[in-house]
Amino acid sequence: MPARAPATKSVQMYVQHLGSAARTSQIELKGFERVHIEPGAEKNVVFELKPHDLAYWDPAAHVWRVEKEPVRILAGGSSAELPVQAILRIETTGEYKP
Repeated sequence: MPARAPATKSVQMYVQHLGSAARTSQIELKGFERVHIEPGAEKNVVFELKPHDLAYWDPAAHVWRVEKEPVRILAGGSSAELPVQAILRIETTGEYKP
């Protein structure tokens, strides 16, 4: 039986704001990585979530803001398949300055 070639897979990370009054998107793509993996193997993919990934533009104040709210972090192979999930609780509200 011939050996199977490594597959290229895409891993995506999304953010879902659960308590924000300013958001309109259901989920937002915040990171992705293409990885090569051997058949039957496992591979860890690490994403870094930064403050700007959680901020939104406040047009009235002309600043980026981060809200106190729960945020769901989701990851998987596509937006339709996100088996890895966790809740991140933002405990303070403030301005984000890039």
